[in-house]
Amino acid sequence: MSNWSKPGKNFFVADLHHPGGPHSEIDQIFDEMPPDTKQIFLLGDTFHYWINDGRFIRDTYGDFLIRLQGYAEREIDIFFLEGNRDFLASAYFENVAYIHTLPNPSLIDISGRVVYIGHGDELCWSDWAYQIYKTFIRSKAMRLMADNLPRPILTRVAQKLSEASNAIVAAKPRRVLQVPHKAYRSIIANGVDVIIHGHVHDTYQREYLVGGRKGTVYAFGWKNGRRNVIYFDG
Repeated sequence: MSNWSKPGKNFFVADLHHPGGPHSEIDQIFDEMPPDTKQIFLLGDTFHYWINDGRFIRDTYGDFLIRLQGYAEREIDIFFLEGNRDFLASAYFENVAYIHTLPNPSLIDISGRVVYIGHGDELCWSDWAYQIYKTFIRSKAMRLMADNLPRPILTRVAQKLSEASNAIVAAKPRRVLQVPHKAYRSIIANGVDVIIHGHVHDTYQREYLVGGRKGTVYAFGWKNGRRNVIYFDG
């Protein structure tokens, strides 16, 4: 478990679904980041879709990555954790000096509290069809194939998968997409104090008492049709 207890604010972002190029809402989120921010945690689906092609990355997300690099130059630590839309980006950021990659999920220590951070898709236990698909699409073989397909083909595949994901999610009952209480309770029972995640495109805070241990859940990413962020300092 890693310790991120630097003085200053921890800035958590999930489900930006950055489409590329200038984006006023996303730019505003970062422009309003507190000046004493010391860590930025990108908790998955930061990018609407991703392929590991230098030209694509530069043309689509170049400006945003330059912004992140600027924060790193100001000694703000930046951590990337993959989501279902941008899981291929992990391989790219492993070779980028100003961004630290974390496995999804991860346990970190913030001010003496055990904090579970994850994209959140791993918590959707009721969506078994998605969990099977996730295991397949993120396998080493599929990642290797994706990194070796010609750029035009890979771009088309990524776009089609993104469109299909939107349609599939829209057709599923809401109860399937929600995180069941037993998922949260199971994590808290294993010694976790705080759970922070996105993916569900909802915002809520919940308290659980499991075996005498109190645990708090912060789900976030979207509220009333707009992106949001949270700060957590322990």
